[in-house]
Amino acid sequence: MMNVTIEDSLKKALGPELARLNHSLMEIARTSGGYLGELLSVVLSGSGKRVRPSLVFLGARLGEAPPDVVLGVAEIIELIHIATLVHDDVIDGATLRRGRKTVVAQHGVDTAVLLGDQIYTQAFERLAKLNQPKILELVSVSAAHTCLGEIEQLKRRYKFDLSEEDYYSFIERKTAALFGVSVRSGALLAGQSEAVQKAVESYGSHMGIAFQIIDDMLDLVGKEDVVGKTLRTDILNGKMTLPLIHFRDSRGSVGEIEALFKSLQHPNGHVNQLIKDLKKTGSLDYASAAAKRHVHLAISALAPAPAGEAKDFLAGLADMLLRRTA
Repeated sequence: MMNVTIEDSLKKALGPELARLNHSLMEIARTSGGYLGELLSVVLSGSGKRVRPSLVFLGARLGEAPPDVVLGVAEIIELIHIATLVHDDVIDGATLRRGRKTVVAQHGVDTAVLLGDQIYTQAFERLAKLNQPKILELVSVSAAHTCLGEIEQLKRRYKFDLSEEDYYSFIERKTAALFGVSVRSGALLAGQSEAVQKAVESYGSHMGIAFQIIDDMLDLVGKEDVVGKTLRTDILNGKMTLPLIHFRDSRGSVGEIEALFKSLQHPNGHVNQLIKDLKKTGSLDYASAAAKRHVHLAISALAPAPAGEAKDFLAGLADMLLRRTA
């Protein structure tokens, strides 16, 4: 289902909904006006995959849901995601995002931090006005988990003894939580039972874990002109991702581990060789197998959801991740 790209498939399945979402986001920029409007017009547009709001729309298709409320939730989810990207680029020192210069590269750290904050406040202002207390609770907790995951990962930079358990705890918070809440919010609005809501939330969570593992792999072996953002930021900023954890654990002696830690402490000049070693020792294959495992768990979690096109597409979307190149 995927070599067309995730974006193309989502546009085909959700064309009208995504068009309304894009229009709504650009209205935020237009009505903001001035310098803020200029900044928002850049970060709220572009070629993002819109996976998270698409999960809201697909969850809502599991039943009958009010279109305007669904759109509002999708918009909120995407605003939160975009705010995290603006802040991530500051943390990582990234210069490229969606094929364009990042806010931090073009306008500086102060502007990027404040813009990310402003987008967060836009999201929660809209969330408060929805009059959907359960969704307010779910999204608020998810946003808090996202921030906590990022903080924990930041705290463990250059800690090369990081365990797989620690790694998964980071990505469950910083990525998986928002994926899960996105599809659950749609199902809630569609009138699905709590059992179905929790099932699709589990689907989204496993999707998010697989998505992040693949994102971490692409950071190592992807091509910037395809992925559309600055790559190698994890290894250059001391972040231990799953392929690096496996590679470390495959070292046969204390001396080899110490040599690896020295390379990771000062990776400039060593990155290309490290990536070759990751391929040679099967560490990338190990991470790929982990992503595949979570995709299968995601599809299995959908069992209680009502049969139909929405459920079928959710399953296909999960499978699509395994061939993701951007």
